[in-house]
Amino acid sequence: MKRLLTLLLIGLSLIVSSRAEEPVNYKLWDDGKLVWDDFQDTLSLKGVPSAFNAFLKIEKAKEQDGNTRTIHPEALACFDKRHSFADPQIRNTNLLRLFQLKYDLLEVYRRRLQTELNLGVVGIAADNRTRQYMDLYNEQCQKATQDTDNGQNEEKLQEWEFYVTKELIENPAPSIPSISPRRFGYGFYLGTGASFPVGDIANHWKPAWQINFGFDLGYANTHLLCDFSAGTAQSRHDIRVEEDGISDVWHQNKHNTYTSISLALGQQLISTKYFALMPYAGCIWSGYSDQITIGNGRNERTTLAYTNFNWTAGICFDYRFSTTISLVPSFWRGHREIFTASVRTKVFVNREQFRNFDTIEGNTMRGCKLGFSVACLGFSRLLQIK
Repeated sequence: MKRLLTLLLIGLSLIVSSRAEEPVNYKLWDDGKLVWDDFQDTLSLKGVPSAFNAFLKIEKAKEQDGNTRTIHPEALACFDKRHSFADPQIRNTNLLRLFQLKYDLLEVYRRRLQTELNLGVVGIAADNRTRQYMDLYNEQCQKATQDTDNGQNEEKLQEWEFYVTKELIENPAPSIPSISPRRFGYGFYLGTGASFPVGDIANHWKPAWQINFGFDLGYANTHLLCDFSAGTAQSRHDIRVEEDGISDVWHQNKHNTYTSISLALGQQLISTKYFALMPYAGCIWSGYSDQITIGNGRNERTTLAYTNFNWTAGICFDYRFSTTISLVPSFWRGHREIFTASVRTKVFVNREQFRNFDTIEGNTMRGCKLGFSVACLGFSRLLQIK
């Protein structure tokens, strides 16, 4: 066993060391000017003393700032070290200047491509634009090589250097565009919690543990909350229930289903990078129910319930642990979004009043539910890009 572990450790160390020694094949334009050490000494093509290879490509760049990650498409000007070579006997300053000229020209087209990416060009359209710019670039490189006699015509080489430098100065590298969230947003959440009966209800049922899910629609700081909850509550004693001529007895310690559906409006009072606080109020439908089998040979099942429609109020506290700003258009009509993942803790009170309850005087049971829930929330807002 020890020998096997030793062999595994040796194999892993060899893999790591070989990866660490793997040469870097590409050099980016921002890494600095070209030097002869960036070129291969061995000629790849017979009869061709030198070759310069560079290309444009698009990657999804990711930047992290605290709990916020920004994703945006980034155009890169890459010099291919592996397929670029020069015979040591022909290496001179003017030839290296010509290669640098071509590399600077590629940066000009990279900036034009980045500008289009910032405006929302993605997917197949972005690939097509990349190919078009590469075609233009290759035409310009071929012309520069001919005009400068492969870099040996000093006067023409200076003219081309002046032209490309002027283009770089007049068209600086575009940065990430100014972004801000739009007013509309939407989100979904899933979690669990409990509600504790108060008043007359506490004399008949124990606390109910529930699973809740719902959606959150936002406009500016106003949110529409729709919540669905379902769970069970144990009865404290026998409860007789009757509906439409059908009656049953819910025996002591029996688990009845407790469900609630609420619709509320909330106003976000505090909203920071990490936290948000939002009180809300609205209406709720809730109740206890259970299924029974109808006798007399009918062998049918029906649901008996005590339900009510009343008001609800509470406070939502969101801990925002991750925010992703994506400048890459989403699947939804190509919009770009900011997505926030949070843990939402909610404390609430639900007013309840059950009528035709024959176990107490007056046939009306009044009380409320005090409860809490903890859920994972994902919320997205569209981005406004300037």
